[in-house]
Amino acid sequence: MGTWGNPNPLIKPNALRRTVAAGAAGVAILAGTCLGAGTASAAEPLVVDHSIAIVSGEPGQQISVLPKTLDFKLNQAVLLAMPLAFGAANDASSTFAAGSPIELGVAEPGTNSFSGREIAQAATPRLSSLGLPEDKLEAVRFHFTNLVSLGNSVTVNTPEPEEEPPPSSEQPAPPPPESTPAPAPAEPPPSAPSTSPVPTVPSANGAPAAVSMLPPSLRGAALPWAQARYGSIPNVPGMAPDVGDLARQAQERQRVQDEQEEIRAAGQAEALPTEVSERVALPVLIAAISLAVVTAGLVRAWVLRRH
Repeated sequence: MGTWGNPNPLIKPNALRRTVAAGAAGVAILAGTCLGAGTASAAEPLVVDHSIAIVSGEPGQQISVLPKTLDFKLNQAVLLAMPLAFGAANDASSTFAAGSPIELGVAEPGTNSFSGREIAQAATPRLSSLGLPEDKLEAVRFHFTNLVSLGNSVTVNTPEPEEEPPPSSEQPAPPPPESTPAPAPAEPPPSAPSTSPVPTVPSANGAPAAVSMLPPSLRGAALPWAQARYGSIPNVPGMAPDVGDLARQAQERQRVQDEQEEIRAAGQAEALPTEVSERVALPVLIAAISLAVVTAGLVRAWVLRRH
């Protein structure tokens, strides 16, 4: 608008409206694109294409299994219910395998296990649309459930959300007190000056020395038995040893020992050495040959006499 309420000639009203409309449309398209991408990412299903599988997924994913993992079990179930109906079995399994994935459930945080019986229960509603006879449908469903229960299973592992540790209620431990320096060791007292020992003189009232108990003639001289040798002091009374008892005791012990050895030897028997000769003496050989010759002659004479 101009100064007096007139429209500004430099700004065109139509151009301004087009600019505002284009900006609003761009914002709406951008928001729709982001929202659609987030929804598609969250709704993307997890399709399993093996009979027995252990896979990884994300929480909220739709878990499905392909029908081709069950078509062989369906073929066998039809043949068990209708023996020799190979055409019907092949047609039913082909139609079943061409179907859409079979939904099992939504993945939750942690481990999601789907047993074969659960998979069979999710797939059996499709059996009624395969064109099988009504009277055989229940038997086919029974055999199909048993075969899938034994041969199929799916396990999906999804990450669990990380839980924040609860705030600790324990108060932090107080810092350890500062260690005080150890006191300095006390200095030893100064040692007293050493003094040389002073010889003590026995008092007059004390016990007399040992030398004072000897007779006056032996004071300061060597004792007569201090330099004497054993065997050369027969004149000193009480110093000559009596060796007669020791000799008699030694002889007595020797005699007792000899008697014990004689008794021990009398109770033992030792074999005398014998000389064994492996050679046959010549006289013995001649005697054996002579005996054989005589015996042969006697036998021959006895035989001739009888004939």
